[in-house]
Amino acid sequence: MITVEGSGKSDGVSGSKNDETPVLVVELVVEDMTAPTETHSANSPNSTNPHDWPRAKKWRAVTIASLYTFISPISSSMVAPALPSMAIDLQLEPTILEEMTLSIFVLAYAFGPLILAPLSEVYGRYKILQCSLWFFIIFNAACGFATNATQILIFRFLAGFGGSAPIAVSGAIIADLFGLSETGSAMAYYALGVILAPALGPIVGGVLTQNTTWHWVFFAVSIITTILAIAGTFLLPETFGPLLESRARKISPSLKEPSSQPNPEPKVSQVLSTAIIRPFILLGTQPIAQIIALLMAFVYGIMYIVLTTYSSLFVLKYDETTQTSSFHYLALGLGFLVGNRLSGGLIDYTSMFLQKRYNTEHKPEYRLLVCIPAAAALPIGLFIYGWAAEYGLHWAIVDLGIAIFACSVNITFQSLTVYTVDVYTMYSASALAAVGFLRSLAGFGFPLFSSDMYVQFGYGWGNSILAFVGLFIGFPAPILLYIYGERVRAKSNFL
Repeated sequence: MITVEGSGKSDGVSGSKNDETPVLVVELVVEDMTAPTETHSANSPNSTNPHDWPRAKKWRAVTIASLYTFISPISSSMVAPALPSMAIDLQLEPTILEEMTLSIFVLAYAFGPLILAPLSEVYGRYKILQCSLWFFIIFNAACGFATNATQILIFRFLAGFGGSAPIAVSGAIIADLFGLSETGSAMAYYALGVILAPALGPIVGGVLTQNTTWHWVFFAVSIITTILAIAGTFLLPETFGPLLESRARKISPSLKEPSSQPNPEPKVSQVLSTAIIRPFILLGTQPIAQIIALLMAFVYGIMYIVLTTYSSLFVLKYDETTQTSSFHYLALGLGFLVGNRLSGGLIDYTSMFLQKRYNTEHKPEYRLLVCIPAAAALPIGLFIYGWAAEYGLHWAIVDLGIAIFACSVNITFQSLTVYTVDVYTMYSASALAAVGFLRSLAGFGFPLFSSDMYVQFGYGWGNSILAFVGLFIGFPAPILLYIYGERVRAKSNFL
């Protein structure tokens, strides 16, 4: 049950129980979602409480969500090796249009979740994911038929909008399915798709571009995604507990709570307007969401600078072919994978360890302990990468720096994502959408100045500037949240 101080039920926006705008989601939350429901017994595959589902059904849902989420970021980064060919065919001049072709996909991530994530709290996770995936398939395929800069930019943005749904909703699916003790491990498993995609995308894109044409970078993804979407139609269950409870009550009238005066059904327009503005309210009023958003925006922006420039570094400075240079993204993938393996268990372990040490119940801030050393490692990786590239040292040293950076990025993202889900629970999809708004704006904007930055300062000082910002601003952020996060939450009228 979601409650606020002084009320029995939260509207999820203002914290007031007298808000005139009804929220359908909250009207359905009438019991503790961690307890067995009255409809089915624990471990029943048909239980209206997803926490009670068999493990096989839970992990099947997480696997499908992970595959869906894999498709979107791989589509974002696959075009990196193809950009020179696309620039010639589509006349992408000046150079900023070439960079926008990659990053405009991420710009859609800023706006898609703000609409799609709240809608998943009204209509359920399944409908939003499936409809958005087909939207992505259509416009991603359309990119392969583009004949000019305007078409490719519009189609890429619309494809990114549809592709943003798995990223916005999948974290909330995990919150629907698992208790606090399993959230970290489940998030790490799901995140395999997220972390491997940016590294594998340029490799696949490089092979396709060199052996076919850039058009197949888009066609191949749409074909594979179509197969996944068809499979998900049958394998992905609805996981949003309040919606399942509502369906059960419609089927079994005996489950409906007696009421002398039944509450009127809220208008759809009221439900949608409230749900869609919730992420903006979170971002505008919640200090925790603001700090997380700024930190993740900085890290995400740097990651997309690396994604857009890493292949060209080895083409221009190490005289490698497009296909060969794309294989250096394996260092990025290795770092992501190591970070994923470390973060999954450590996030849960440190939380349980601190509970025992201080003899307290779980606190969301316990999730942040592993984020602190990760935030310190990020600038170290950037320093190694930047100066090794500047002096043309062996490519393995450059890859080592990128691997350290990628490991740090993954642990930081994992820790902050689980922390966000723990803090905002029922409205975690909206919270993740709010955090993702600034993050995606950075992912779009940072690559637009990266080429000029490296021309002006070189790889050494260019990456050092980013590293110093991470050292003096990014590193203290998780420390401050760990120390003061509980006090900030206590003063919030939203939680």
